[in-house]
Amino acid sequence: MLLAAVRLAHALAAAVWVGGTLLYILVRPRMAGGPVAARTWGPFREALRLGIAVFILTGAILATDRLGRATLPPIYLALLGAKVALGVWMFYTARNIGMISGDPDPALASWRRPESRMVGLGVAIYGLALALRGIYEEAIRW
Repeated sequence: MLLAAVRLAHALAAAVWVGGTLLYILVRPRMAGGPVAARTWGPFREALRLGIAVFILTGAILATDRLGRATLPPIYLALLGAKVALGVWMFYTARNIGMISGDPDPALASWRRPESRMVGLGVAIYGLALALRGIYEEAIRW
């Protein structure tokens, strides 16, 4: 039961990170600064900070549980390392969210914003999580 709660917390943190950041990308142009943007940005940034703590704690618990339950192939460890590295990059990128106001090249402006990188990293991390789950389930079958 406790492990199910940890999985749920990890999944909810992912939803806040990726879904919340995507929503921020969609809503930000309409807010254009001012008091509404300031009131909205503060709680969102705090949710991201809380999400980091939840990700680190629950991720460590889940990884320890899986590594202790089955003999996993080296590809699992490599993908887990890649997932952790991308997660660290995403957390680092979050420090700059909302701080870059514009880009001289409008064709690339959206991809240079930290919010867009966070969504891309979040999707990549989710893909790695699916691969890890598949490898783990295959390993425990045998």
